[in-house]
Amino acid sequence: MSLHRVIANYQFVGYANAAEHNDTMQPIQLADFYNPTGTEVFPEGSLYGAGEPKPKVLLIDVSSVWCGPCKIEAESVLPELYKKYQPQGGEFLVQLADGRTPGEAAVPNDLYRWTTRYDVQYPSAIDPSYKLGALFQADAFPANMIVRTQDMTIMEIVAGVPEANSNFWRTFEKIMNGEL
Repeated sequence: MSLHRVIANYQFVGYANAAEHNDTMQPIQLADFYNPTGTEVFPEGSLYGAGEPKPKVLLIDVSSVWCGPCKIEAESVLPELYKKYQPQGGEFLVQLADGRTPGEAAVPNDLYRWTTRYDVQYPSAIDPSYKLGALFQADAFPANMIVRTQDMTIMEIVAGVPEANSNFWRTFEKIMNGEL
């Protein structure tokens, strides 16, 4: 995973919004969030809401069930930041990489429990092929990545939970505001 490179169109299964619909998993792919003009909207029949604006910037949070810092981030960091950034054009996607054991891919029941426990309001998914999770070392969870959706370029990657007023979130805001 390199900065300033276009991220591959990883494909997952999960929920567009588990707080609304968590009875059936749907396909989710990174191309869903592609917004070349910055003014695109989700098409008719979209899981994300027909006519809803596509995000300007995407946080991909790669977490694991066994990871203590991931749980803290899911419980007390991401919900507040999502409330702040989502109305401004920011979107979050949690990709639950590992289940209860490091290196073992998360399964549907892990995602269901995670999204229920932490009342996840944003897209969440597992990666049955374990392609994205395999790119990160166990000591790197949570791995947080900022993707500029205009061209799907990886703009920032950090291991661990980024502080609320860190350069990481300033980069997120600059992309969201069209400054990067």
